[in-house]
Amino acid sequence: MLKGFRYLDHMTDVIVESWGTSLEEVFEYAALALVNTMFDINHVSLSQQIRIEVEGHDLESLLYNWLEKVLIIILVDNLIMSFFKVIISKGQNTYYLTAIGKGERISLEKHHYKVEIKGVTYHEMKIEEKNDKFNAKFLLDL
Repeated sequence: MLKGFRYLDHMTDVIVESWGTSLEEVFEYAALALVNTMFDINHVSLSQQIRIEVEGHDLESLLYNWLEKVLIIILVDNLIMSFFKVIISKGQNTYYLTAIGKGERISLEKHHYKVEIKGVTYHEMKIEEKNDKFNAKFLLDL
């Protein structure tokens, strides 16, 4: 499989691995995995669109800030997204991420709430590039 995400075994939390042919795809799948941990993303209508911007001093902090922002949008704005289009750029000492997220207001009946995510962590976080393929791993605190 060229791109996607999967969940790795962990005693109490969730370890996610996402991969793709670009760094942007890895971040898109990482966000999808986060949302899918909490809700069933298979029945999400793409009726609303939101612009998301974050930055980080390195790729790990960019991934952390990105996932935290997606989690905040779910919890505060009550919006579940099942589509992300990410653009990453690098400044002098900072990485910038601009994204479009598409989804709809959360409906517990429609989206089947699964589990609460307390937060994203740096524990187990890793981003790698090998043979023009990108991979990220991170832990979600449940």
